[in-house]
Amino acid sequence: MDYEKQKDEVTALESIYTEEEFSYHEENGRFECTFKIFVNLPTKCHLSYKDLRHEVDLAQEVQISYLPPLTLHVTLPENYPSISAPTFMLCSSWLYPVVLSKLCRKLDTLWENSKQEILFIWVEFLQDKTLSYLKIKDRIDMDCMYTSYKRTVEKLQSSQTNKEVNEPNKQSNSEVNRDSGVSKKTSVIDKRAILDCPIGRNPIQMLIDYNEKRKQIEFKKNFYTCNICFTDKSGEHCTQFLPCAHTFCKDCIRGYFEVKIKDGNVQNICCPEEKCKFEATPSQVKELVSSELFSKYDSLLLSTTLDTMMDIVYCPRRHCQYPVTRDPDDNMARCPVCQYAFCIRCKMVYHGVEPCKISSAEKQRLLNEYQSASNEKKAEMEKHYGKRQFQTMLENTMSENWINDNSHNCPHCKTAIEKSDGCNKMTCSHCGTYFCWLCGTRLNPEAPYLHFRNPDSKCFNMLYRGMIPDELDDDDDFDFHAEYLDYYTDEEFNYDEDFVLEYDD
Repeated sequence: MDYEKQKDEVTALESIYTEEEFSYHEENGRFECTFKIFVNLPTKCHLSYKDLRHEVDLAQEVQISYLPPLTLHVTLPENYPSISAPTFMLCSSWLYPVVLSKLCRKLDTLWENSKQEILFIWVEFLQDKTLSYLKIKDRIDMDCMYTSYKRTVEKLQSSQTNKEVNEPNKQSNSEVNRDSGVSKKTSVIDKRAILDCPIGRNPIQMLIDYNEKRKQIEFKKNFYTCNICFTDKSGEHCTQFLPCAHTFCKDCIRGYFEVKIKDGNVQNICCPEEKCKFEATPSQVKELVSSELFSKYDSLLLSTTLDTMMDIVYCPRRHCQYPVTRDPDDNMARCPVCQYAFCIRCKMVYHGVEPCKISSAEKQRLLNEYQSASNEKKAEMEKHYGKRQFQTMLENTMSENWINDNSHNCPHCKTAIEKSDGCNKMTCSHCGTYFCWLCGTRLNPEAPYLHFRNPDSKCFNMLYRGMIPDELDDDDDFDFHAEYLDYYTDEEFNYDEDFVLEYDD
């Protein structure tokens, strides 16, 4: 009779709970069941923790949405439910054994009041009423576990023997219980209450990690509407930007990432939601794009980051080009890869206090002479200066000339910015700073066009100066007020003279 009731109860539980929440096996006519019980938490639940040995320290808090489940191991005796109660063990990684013991005694009370099939009642109580029974509202006190963890770590770090570590831990538990206001008489630990937390592992970090992992699991279970293609898809096929929590389907974001990377714009890959400025994480990019494209992304991100760092120079050896950290008070830098020691000003072999031998003007003269020389003369110049270094110097000079002629430096990060078309309000592609192409002034990010409207500004009414007249006549492409038009000729505008970097002291 009891066996049939047990079998019916197990069958009913199997239909109610998922495989993750309930499992069982039968051996010699006895059922052994395991429940994973996810305790329902309030909307805003916090873990509070501090080292109780330091009374002056303030408790720290961290918000969580999920906690590891309680584990209830149950064995059904032969005379259950007619006579005997199920035997059980209750395990938790976030409730101290003293607290778990209270829950064990409550389960005993529920059985005494029922004397019938009890497993469903136990599970429902632990799931829905654990926090209210323990008088926990929205703040879970982890002081005891955190203090015990800190003691254990300190003992392990002091290289004590296992016995010396374990004995103080036993003592520390009683001390922690005294600190938390639990008397020795009422803090008897039930043998069925098991703390399932590895020794030496930070319980707070463990719970934070679990919370993040569980968020991902729950995210994949739900459905979301992509704000790009407006298609409903499961979380398994979606990605979420954090901390804004904007969600899009993976196909749309994959295409978005690929376009950004191929265009070389890897430093500001922001959430595509309008006006959202939170950036994608490298792990998010890696998950969605191919390995080849991610390698390009990683390389470009490193390169653009190094380009904006004032203390980084590149090894001048063409086959190396390794980024080298320079001392701002020293003109010498040494490449850690090829060991080349060079002058950071002229990029030649370090020459101590001697001035750089080739100035920018001299390099320009050599470039002009080389470009107009015959093949025999070119070969002679290459032999005189060294072909590889001479070619590198010429290429660098040509690059500098092109940059000087076709770009301006961002007033914030000093990155060279090229203007291909459009108005004279520029945006730095590296740091996002607004600046005027004509005078180089940094513009107000809230109202960047005021610079061109202010009569006191030397760039007044010059927003579109320098644009091709045919473009200005195209009404379909441009729609702007007449006050922005510039009626002056190019000859009337006094541009700054081209500058050449001089390295001579």
